[in-house]
Amino acid sequence: MGQSTKVRVKIPKYSIPKRKVTPTLLNINDLLPHEEIIHERLNALLDMILELGAVDMPIIAAPIPGTNKYLIVDGHHRWAALRKLGARKVPAIIINYFSPEVRVYTWYPGFKGDAGEFLELISEMGVNIETGTGSEDAIKSVESGKCKVGERECAFIMLGKNGKYFKLGGWLEGQKKIVKVLDRLAGMGKLTMTWYGLLEDALKDLKEDEIDYVLVRRGLTKDEVMRVVKAGKVLPPKTTRHVLPFVPEKVYTKLSTLM
Repeated sequence: MGQSTKVRVKIPKYSIPKRKVTPTLLNINDLLPHEEIIHERLNALLDMILELGAVDMPIIAAPIPGTNKYLIVDGHHRWAALRKLGARKVPAIIINYFSPEVRVYTWYPGFKGDAGEFLELISEMGVNIETGTGSEDAIKSVESGKCKVGERECAFIMLGKNGKYFKLGGWLEGQKKIVKVLDRLAGMGKLTMTWYGLLEDALKDLKEDEIDYVLVRRGLTKDEVMRVVKAGKVLPPKTTRHVLPFVPEKVYTKLSTLM
């Protein structure tokens, strides 16, 4: 997401057990991504794989109902790096995506800096913007899917100080445009960006002036994620945040095994 010094990630802490699982080798073309790739992260991962001569973690994959393909739940950049290196196989752990033990949430981008240029740029890209006051009602509206700009669901509600908010339109297409602009401005050093795994952490930092704005959206359901993939589309980076019943231990798979 642009220059790493300008972007932070606040990951929730969970007590999830580690488990050693022997990965299965899947055909690389049988895996489908549901989120866009961040090229800076991809390049760093390519260097690491080449240095190790191996992949240190398997991809988490789930069968896509009605097809012979698999959803990439976690490991988009490992998959993309192996494709770029010409691998035919990928090490994967196959899970039941619709198990209640697999949970899907979202990430909330927040930033420190002037919102003026950001709002101007997304407006130029066709994102409709409306203003309002009353942050609690705004959050309930967007999380329930009832927030609308025109006839379409909101992409985000952008909360500022004193209950003021901006409704950003365009739903998923709007989210792609908005995240790209945030990434660009962070890379230029015009704002400092933080991705929050929990909304309460973002609201706490907003109250304590650690950030000036937080963007709130509705998390997608598992069915919605599957529909996106079946339609041959991908979501913006960091749209989904999956929590699994276990954390796989590192298992090194030699690159030569995958070619």
